[in-house]
Amino acid sequence: MKKNIFASIIVFISVNIFAHVQGTDLYEYISKNIMIGAHSVVMETTKEDISPDDIKIAGKFGEAQNPITGEKFFRDYVSYPYYAIKKVCSALDGEIVEIGLKENTSPQDLFSSPLEYFIIIKTEDLEIEYFGYMSIDKNLKVGDKIKKGTYLSTMLGGGDSGMVLNIRMKYKGEIIDPSAWFPSYF
Repeated sequence: MKKNIFASIIVFISVNIFAHVQGTDLYEYISKNIMIGAHSVVMETTKEDISPDDIKIAGKFGEAQNPITGEKFFRDYVSYPYYAIKKVCSALDGEIVEIGLKENTSPQDLFSSPLEYFIIIKTEDLEIEYFGYMSIDKNLKVGDKIKKGTYLSTMLGGGDSGMVLNIRMKYKGEIIDPSAWFPSYF
């Protein structure tokens, strides 16, 4: 019995160490080869006294809860806050693979708008989807090759407030947490 428990503990520790190393390797690979120098997608704010560098992710990746209904759900993206974001740019060099309008599939999430526009930029292995209530640059089209810092969209909203910008990332088709590459309040 003791042998089985000891073997189980060794296997558990080995698997967790391997998963951590793989995660670290993935982070380092993406940081050094794909997302080089990417720290923000906020290109311009609605107020001169707010720096794009001061705007951080407010909607966390992972389990979330609607503060009104209490309903729990899994958020597979991160969200920048609703205030002051005016223009958004690409965080990486890549190709535009899709642009469109989709109906919100997460009505329980207060960080989503009822109708969301989206644009997806892809490199060989990494894909970033930017979505929210926004007006995508009409000069961009599917198949365009773009550089990091390319203007993508203007966030829509009333007065001095912009709308929420959501970012979903996939590496080799698997959703990953974008928080590692963008400034966050967490």
